[in-house]
Amino acid sequence: MTGRLQDRVVLITGSGGDIAKATALTLAREGARIVGTDIDAALAEATTTAVRNAGGEAASIALDLSDDAGAQEFSRFALERYGRIDAIVNNAKAARAGSGESTSPDAWRFTIDRNLTMPWLATRAAIPAIRAAQGSIVFIASVSGALFGTGYPGNTTNLVAYSTAKAGVLRLSVALANELGSAGVRVNTISPGVVETTATRRTYGDPGSPRRELATRPALLPQRIGRPQDIANGVLFLVSDEASWITGSDLRIDGGWAASGGVGPATDADLATVR
Repeated sequence: MTGRLQDRVVLITGSGGDIAKATALTLAREGARIVGTDIDAALAEATTTAVRNAGGEAASIALDLSDDAGAQEFSRFALERYGRIDAIVNNAKAARAGSGESTSPDAWRFTIDRNLTMPWLATRAAIPAIRAAQGSIVFIASVSGALFGTGYPGNTTNLVAYSTAKAGVLRLSVALANELGSAGVRVNTISPGVVETTATRRTYGDPGSPRRELATRPALLPQRIGRPQDIANGVLFLVSDEASWITGSDLRIDGGWAASGGVGPATDADLATVR
């Protein structure tokens, strides 16, 4: 620990998730005070407990950030607890799969709402305090937001609404960077590739499985699925003073998958090898 974030207050949405938990622990080790929220109270509290057990300072509250009242309450909770907000990390998400043709209007609205509107609401509520602190905003986007709308390698699930929402997050970040730069606020995104989480294990199976081999095949660097810590390290950099002249940027953390050209869902020939 070097105290790179000593006494700064960092909000993390979807704090019960694997990436968010790794991020909370990483930032807390550098002195940040973590305020997390998750719609699942038990998951949010588990991350808070992990931070405290590691010697850090953290608090959490269970909220539905898809509602503006929940977003406002999150910032209010942080300000009442710590008196300031230095950064927000927008990690929360939820999605329903489908192609452009098969996705129902309800599934489309749900996915856009949870992946684009929700982070906007949480950020909007925190902007006044972040502006006062000349702080930082980080959105967790996705490589699929920049490259295509049909999923990840080795995954036959179509994710058109999700990819569209994440593309919107990339544009939202740039728009906010333009709006808030003169106030000293930095706004950036991180676009992960496939990362080892509870959700991706359901899709790709355990290490060594053929489907997982399809997912890692396009990577240029060590051919493995990413780890939550890979993303947490990127967040730490972007909210720290080392990134004080970086705004409106997207940091891809994907093992070089995007640089390789990426691929969409596995072909029938590929899938034949895992059936």
